[in-house]
Amino acid sequence: MKNTLHLVLKHYWFDKIVSGEKTSEYRACSEYWNNRLSNKNYDKVVFHKGYTNTTATYKIISIAITTKPNDLHLPKCWEIKLKK
Repeated sequence: MKNTLHLVLKHYWFDKIVSGEKTSEYRACSEYWNNRLSNKNYDKVVFHKGYTNTTATYKIISIAITTKPNDLHLPKCWEIKLKK
């Protein structure tokens, strides 16, 4: 069964992903995102450019908690790695 994750992004971050400059999307380790991402089997993500009709679809390589530097500037967060 294929599962699609839908995420709304600000125009700035959407453009960075579409250009290939950004290859991962990050989400805080909050109760909301932990429930939404933990133990789920998403195979693709659809990014929405704000609340417009503009979208971009990518395959997901992995979804995991990371402690590496990220654009949220958090010590720990969810990383959604995207396939180019």
